[in-house]
Amino acid sequence: MKKNILIGLLLVICGVVGIVLVLASEHALVVHPKGMIAQQEFELIVTNILLMLVIIVPTYLLLFWIVWKYCIRKDNSKYDPDHSQGPIAILLMWGLPSVIVAVMAIITWDRTHQLNPYKPLESEKNTLLIQVIALDWKWLFIYPDKGIATLNYFQIPEKTPIHFRLTADESPMNSFWIPQLSGQIYSMTGMSTQLYLIADGIGEYAGRAVEINGEGYSDMTFSVKSTSSKDFEDWIDQVKESPHKLTQEVYNELVKHSVNKSIILFSEVEDNLYNKIVEKYMYPDEQVL
Repeated sequence: MKKNILIGLLLVICGVVGIVLVLASEHALVVHPKGMIAQQEFELIVTNILLMLVIIVPTYLLLFWIVWKYCIRKDNSKYDPDHSQGPIAILLMWGLPSVIVAVMAIITWDRTHQLNPYKPLESEKNTLLIQVIALDWKWLFIYPDKGIATLNYFQIPEKTPIHFRLTADESPMNSFWIPQLSGQIYSMTGMSTQLYLIADGIGEYAGRAVEINGEGYSDMTFSVKSTSSKDFEDWIDQVKESPHKLTQEVYNELVKHSVNKSIILFSEVEDNLYNKIVEKYMYPDEQVL
């Protein structure tokens, strides 16, 4: 019995150490936020975990103490399963967890409203609009104010609010997520959702689809690069020199179901393409596209 208990304790310790090492890795993107929204979401997760540990840690310590006392030592300790608990014990057992849950609920409710994805971010810099279209199995990004578009890649200026408007085409539902910059938001056919984020500095970040949607799901990824404002404007000028143009015919080929992990830069975009995609499902009897 003692041997089994010691092995169990050793496994628990190894598990805790393993979790710490995994979270310390740079591949654990959620715990290494690089943007204001992601940082606040991470702080909310940590706060709730710490509050839960107020209950979990004493419970496990009590569990190990009971195992030690009644199973390992076996010193004829009195075992009375019918012992009635006093008011203080009942208050601790039921009152403290209830208070913790109430505190967690209040904190989460307040932070959830603060992190509303539709809520614009305050900044001295002008907000950049990017329209996102989820296709099977690729991502299309349109800069309507710049007249350009990109496939499976986009670039943003650092410390600048980014306003995403998201929809999907020929794909019932998908979910857009950049773990180090924001939470996830759904992109749905015939609908337009919104998301705001901001990158704290220069860097490259991974984004992906997190809604299982068929055989190309695992390959439906994209890259995000945050640069200085000057480098961003230089990149815009480079894209405008690209020979690729996002005409209606080119888009009709992109929308077909296929795994396309390549990055394509489009120097021109079909006028009002994003709104046309949304409206063709709102008014199916009209030939919008």
